[in-house]
Amino acid sequence: MTENFCVFLDAGHGGLDKNGKYTTAPSKMYQHSQGNFHDGHFFYEGVWNRTLTNRVAAKLDKLGISNIMVSHEYVDISLDYRVDMANWYYRNFRKGIYISNHANASGSGAARGFEVYTSPGPTASDKIAEFHWNNVKDLLGSRISMRADTSDNDHDKEARFFVLTRTVMPAMLVEHLFFDNYDDASLLMDDEIVERFAEAQVRTVINFMNS
Repeated sequence: MTENFCVFLDAGHGGLDKNGKYTTAPSKMYQHSQGNFHDGHFFYEGVWNRTLTNRVAAKLDKLGISNIMVSHEYVDISLDYRVDMANWYYRNFRKGIYISNHANASGSGAARGFEVYTSPGPTASDKIAEFHWNNVKDLLGSRISMRADTSDNDHDKEARFFVLTRTVMPAMLVEHLFFDNYDDASLLMDDEIVERFAEAQVRTVINFMNS
């Protein structure tokens, strides 16, 4: 099935430009009072999103699974453009799934944990999200908090995020811990944690392809 399947990868927000300037909104960074993150005490969500998503892409490449990065290396391009790109390739190149990678923020710094989102109601996206929830739990469940909504008998949360409602393929948005919480942010800077999150995502792709 690999020759007929594609993973559309979206690293949320922007990154660091060629001058080292963070290109996205101030709400997508947080200055901690201690620790060493992307720029001293500053954690940059978009930079972390790209670190993870690039690792997922490299793993998929090694397995011969086609993938297209719909986000830019550092420019915070519009959601319209990202979704339109994925939809065009889905219709004209290969069928597949859309994965949008993020880290979360509560504003208070008190919240912790991992979440996965799909669009409201029962959809094909629920299957991807459930695979991913279980893979993350298997690989990281003893080290992180897992936040779920089980009111509809699965673990994903539901929201009308643009990338979930405007994509024509099954899609999930993943919130990897809370970057404005010091303990969660410190975990996100741990290379083994990044590796396990990436491995979980690749296993989810394979689970879906085989389902």
